[in-house]
Amino acid sequence: MRFTPSSLVLTGGVCAALLLSAQPAFAGAAPQQAPQQQPVAAAAKGCVPAGQTGVYLSKEGTAKVTLSKQFLDGLKKSGATIDGIAPVKLTDNGTALTMPIGEKYDNIEFPSGRVCYPGGFRITQKATGKIYEVEDFWVLFAAFGHSKFLATPEVNGVRNTAGELTMLNFSVPQAFMTGQFVPHNGGIGPKRVVMNMDAQWATHLNKELATDFKSGMHLFDTDIAWKGVPSKTFPNIGHFPSVGAAGLQSLADAIRPGL
Repeated sequence: MRFTPSSLVLTGGVCAALLLSAQPAFAGAAPQQAPQQQPVAAAAKGCVPAGQTGVYLSKEGTAKVTLSKQFLDGLKKSGATIDGIAPVKLTDNGTALTMPIGEKYDNIEFPSGRVCYPGGFRITQKATGKIYEVEDFWVLFAAFGHSKFLATPEVNGVRNTAGELTMLNFSVPQAFMTGQFVPHNGGIGPKRVVMNMDAQWATHLNKELATDFKSGMHLFDTDIAWKGVPSKTFPNIGHFPSVGAAGLQSLADAIRPGL
């Protein structure tokens, strides 16, 4: 597939428009059956059983988050260090986390449209002996409004009794509006999506590690490159999809020409 500046601008513009509005139902259209609910895999380690493939946007690819100076300084001030949990790896001299993506690792839950990603990160606080872990997390690519990362943290092996927390917020349309949605790293996707800390995660981290993080602070920037046509086709989401499923459908449509 050959990309030109005009084709990329068109792709970004069309996708931004799709992501900023929900799809209306056509009058008189026959009702469509919603995709079958899949079991939630959040409680298990990993999102796709070994040797199988998940329903995902691409066959493979890479994602990299560059941690903000504010976040790294906050960890350092509290005497804490961060490391990756496989398949996530700490890179760039401890300033970034890099992970493989694709149908081998990731899986979309329907009808919610949430995407399960395996692995995560571990924050270790030497003075207190606390180990704060996020292993397996969910991303909601919302068609409009706030998109989210969600996870159930563990502290010294004990899962958060309150359950799942919203860790951060971001905007899917922002990835297209900044002109960053381009072919790179052998695939296609946004080179920079700004991620901000959610109040729920800031409160939990501050409680457990005596940090001083604030809701809305810049947490990290994400670079995503989807690569290769997935083995399983994106299912029919019907006329009344969830916000997450509609957002994923728009993403799937946008990246398909570049896979």
